[in-house]
Amino acid sequence: MQELQVSVTQAQVEILDRELFEQNIKEVVTKYQNYTVTASTIKDDKQVLADLRKLFKQISDERIKIKKVLSKTADDFNEYITEQVEPLDGVIKKIAKDVKEFEDHQKALRLDTVKGYITNKASEYMLDPRLFDEKDLEYVKAGDFMADGVTLKKATMKSLDDMVTFEFQKQEEYKKTISAISGQCAEYGMTDQPYIRMLKDMTLVEVLEQIKADYAFEKQKEEVRLAQERAEREREEVLVQQENEHPEFRTILGCHIDEETQEFDPETGEILGGGQLSQNQQEAVRGVENGLKRYTQKMTLEVYFADTKEKDYFKNSLADLGFEYKKNYTVQGYQRIEPLTQVELEMKL
Repeated sequence: MQELQVSVTQAQVEILDRELFEQNIKEVVTKYQNYTVTASTIKDDKQVLADLRKLFKQISDERIKIKKVLSKTADDFNEYITEQVEPLDGVIKKIAKDVKEFEDHQKALRLDTVKGYITNKASEYMLDPRLFDEKDLEYVKAGDFMADGVTLKKATMKSLDDMVTFEFQKQEEYKKTISAISGQCAEYGMTDQPYIRMLKDMTLVEVLEQIKADYAFEKQKEEVRLAQERAEREREEVLVQQENEHPEFRTILGCHIDEETQEFDPETGEILGGGQLSQNQQEAVRGVENGLKRYTQKMTLEVYFADTKEKDYFKNSLADLGFEYKKNYTVQGYQRIEPLTQVELEMKL
């Protein structure tokens, strides 16, 4: 093929009277670089500006004209070459397209060869060949095959063997991991699936520790539940025992009442049908009530007494109402104080 050969003669541009041109520019610049515009000379100032612009335009126009002349040769050459090589460019693109199609076809053949080899090797280990769909593309380069382009090199086959073997070992290790988790869950009576999913973000050791922690937590919850049930049974047994110890009573609202009595007010002991409970009966009722009572409120009460007699009266009144010291109330801060009148006490309160 004949290559393009070009003879280029560099263009020559000669500026006539170069030194005189440069000298004239310097003189003009020197003359007008400190020029001052005034109101009295504004008409002349505008004329000076017009003359300077005219000089600058003449120089610029000459520069543009010479540049076009110099560029025309290059533009003509570029247009000529572009026109001549256009058919050649078309041939190159066609051949390049054919080469690419051929290489893609060869690559597809090599990929089929690799996939077939992997499928056979994977079947030996009972593995799904689709596990290697992303990795088989790493072995389809021309350098991985013999000169015929379709036969795998021994080194390539060994790499593929190692890849499949490694995957088999990984699968076996995963099965052992799953077995360890399932075994631990079976021992504790727990479902294994939630913990198997944890393997995406945790190691086997971490998952097993999580299983143990969850088991301990659930066991603690179960112990609390059983303790509550046991306490409830014991409470019921106490009620049954109390009923057995007082067969003359029946249970209404958690209190024991004479079988022959009518309904009564458990707070006052008043028999609603008439009459009054005996002192022993009231104490029995109160004892059962206290055994079942659950306290849900409390308050702090500050009481002022005139003397010890009044204090004892207050204490006895509490006992009559079912409040016993150190059983359902306590006293803190009991002390003697300076005597106060009723008015002083009311002001203090």
